[in-house]
Amino acid sequence: MPNALLYVRDTTNNQHVPLEVDGSNKLNVSDSTSQSTLSTINSTLSGGLTVSDATAQSSLSAIQSSVAGTLTVSDSTAQSSLSNLESSLAGTLLVSDATSQSTLSTISTTLQGTLTTSAGVSRTNGNLASASSVTNGDVSSSVDANNFKNVQVFGNLGADGDITIQVSNDNSNWYHDSNSNFYSNYTSYDVAGRFEATARYWRVKYNITGTVTIKYAMVA
Repeated sequence: MPNALLYVRDTTNNQHVPLEVDGSNKLNVSDSTSQSTLSTINSTLSGGLTVSDATAQSSLSAIQSSVAGTLTVSDSTAQSSLSNLESSLAGTLLVSDATSQSTLSTISTTLQGTLTTSAGVSRTNGNLASASSVTNGDVSSSVDANNFKNVQVFGNLGADGDITIQVSNDNSNWYHDSNSNFYSNYTSYDVAGRFEATARYWRVKYNITGTVTIKYAMVA
């Protein structure tokens, strides 16, 4: 095989010199810059890439971490955003805004079953007379129906007779409700009647003399 020489230019002496290898067919390079470059290439081919540039190192580090499943970011804004995303995926969303925190707290409390609503029925009841002796024309104590609308009175008059509901706005001036005049049963003398508490106060007027028992119940 004919000899083949590769010449390179010696820029220092302005001469062409042959490019030679050692006994292992390796090229010896004395130039420090070339040695550094070749060393870096060798490291890359061996599976490791070394980069001295800080920006490039940061980018490569981030890519490596991302591929490994963990993304590291030094920017505080990005870190905060990624932290919130991670927390959200884990089931917990962290919010630093006070208004948002308050709203989320309310939602959390609601979802935990402590939701309070105004739905439901408000009731109250009481006794106006319990086996009490009354005289025709007597009246019971007044009842404040401010928070209630529907009223029922019921009980026993002990004899054939009736009761009348009286109403008042000021608990002072009273008026007969002619539509709320309730009569006792002819045999048992039980009595019951319903009316709407449009006025704030109401009371019972007894149109009988005897022993009576009168109760009431109110519903909002």
